[in-house]
Amino acid sequence: MEQAVLPQKDVADLLAKHFVTVILDIDDHMLPEGFGYFAVPTFYVIDSKGKKLDRAVGGADAETFLGFLRKFIKE
Repeated sequence: MEQAVLPQKDVADLLAKHFVTVILDIDDHMLPEGFGYFAVPTFYVIDSKGKKLDRAVGGADAETFLGFLRKFIKE
């Protein structure tokens, strides 16, 4: 995902416009309390108050990932 999907223009543009992206490598970083991983990668969507809204577990193609992200965009 990090090399094949996230850099794709439509994915990168959507993330840059609507989200704050934080990437943590589980081998190098401690996860914040209350967050775990179930597979690699695990993506969390968190609101501005720190509430977990949803998570996506495992890899996906760009269209599937964009569909997941678009559920959280209020335009």
